[in-house]
Amino acid sequence: MKRSDNITAKPIFISLILLFIAGILLAAAKYASGFAEWYSVNVYSLITGTIGRLAGIFPFSVAEAAVCILPFVIIVDIVRCRKRLRTVIMHMLLIVSVLFFLYTANCGVNYHRNMFVDQKAMSGAEFTEEQLTDFCEYIITRLEECGPDHEYPHGKELAYTARMSMDGLSEKYPSLRGYYPSPKQLTLLSGAFSAMGVSGIYSPFTVEANINGEMQDMEKPFTACHELSHLRGYMNEGEANYIGWLACIGSEDITFNRSGWLIGWIYAGGALRRVDPERYDRLCEKLPSYAVSEIEDNNMFWSTHETKASEVQDRVNDAYLKANDQKEGIQSYGMLTTLMLMHYYDNSSGY
Repeated sequence: MKRSDNITAKPIFISLILLFIAGILLAAAKYASGFAEWYSVNVYSLITGTIGRLAGIFPFSVAEAAVCILPFVIIVDIVRCRKRLRTVIMHMLLIVSVLFFLYTANCGVNYHRNMFVDQKAMSGAEFTEEQLTDFCEYIITRLEECGPDHEYPHGKELAYTARMSMDGLSEKYPSLRGYYPSPKQLTLLSGAFSAMGVSGIYSPFTVEANINGEMQDMEKPFTACHELSHLRGYMNEGEANYIGWLACIGSEDITFNRSGWLIGWIYAGGALRRVDPERYDRLCEKLPSYAVSEIEDNNMFWSTHETKASEVQDRVNDAYLKANDQKEGIQSYGMLTTLMLMHYYDNSSGY
């Protein structure tokens, strides 16, 4: 075998090995009972503590940097090897194989693990309009307690508080224990995320929690905790919303409390508006003025970013979630109202 043939064969061999391992992992996660849960607890936790810790060293999002740099690397490789088309194809195959393997190992398997919440209890949960109204009134009292006197944290302070809030929640929920890298605010890609209607994203390739740096401050604490929940292996978006909400309302930081209760109002209040608009309007009159202002500013921000790109992103995300056994698709985000009500009525402390 010529040396050039040997060099070309290596990317093919590595690519096939990575694709084979990824296929085995996905098959085991889907068909071998208990494997995904074991993997998430014993293997993925190590990945979070290594790759996640390594990426956490950098003050910027490694995933964002990679997205910006990778196209140039590919272009340079194509130009450099333009007379060797087979080499270019092999390099592209290797890149795709590595990315698919990282996705599988750091994300794909976790879609099949046990859920954070009791599925049977959730599927059988039913609440009356009066119960929903009572919870919305409770949210208003908590928002009154939070007040507007404290500014939302930014940068390192936001990241640190999000980590501490998740650590605090893990004392009550052992499955959330583990190392949490600092969530990163996107800068270069925030505009694109806003146009697509995306507030945050978990990068399985760098094991990072990323949040949209452009969006309103009220959403950032909740989104940071939501994305960090994915680093504990909980990929279901409804559950991630719930974990993020629990972390915020249980945080020692009052601005995180405020973020959690504002998000809670948006979801629970939205549900009440759909079933009883008049009752919803009466409750809106009781909302603290600062809460009304923050919610209106948030609505205005997202309404100005409604584009065709956001519609396409919704369809792509819906298909992606359904392909990963989240049958509700993007509707899974709406689980939060049910889970909040279950928590409120099951928790005697009214937490």
